[in-house]
Amino acid sequence: MKATIVLVVYLLCLIGCNDKTTTTHYVCNDNKAVLNVLANEKAELTFKNKTYHLTHAKSASGNKYISNKVLFWGKGTEAMLIISGNKHLCSTK
Repeated sequence: MKATIVLVVYLLCLIGCNDKTTTTHYVCNDNKAVLNVLANEKAELTFKNKTYHLTHAKSASGNKYISNKVLFWGKGTEAMLIISGNKHLCSTK
């Protein structure tokens, strides 16, 4: 019985460790942007002192996160950010 409890606790710890946040810093048309990806399903984008909450969307290539006003699509070191129709080209370089 104790072994089962220990195993369950161990597995729950492993599941909890999978919820890592990955942070990537970009420069978008001379403005800084920070993308925090939370468990690959949600993300927070900070751009021009505003934080946007985004949801992962299917993409044929790269990573795509969207909300009502924001589309962020990135692949490798390049990304495109559209906020309320305004397009910004981004790079991690």
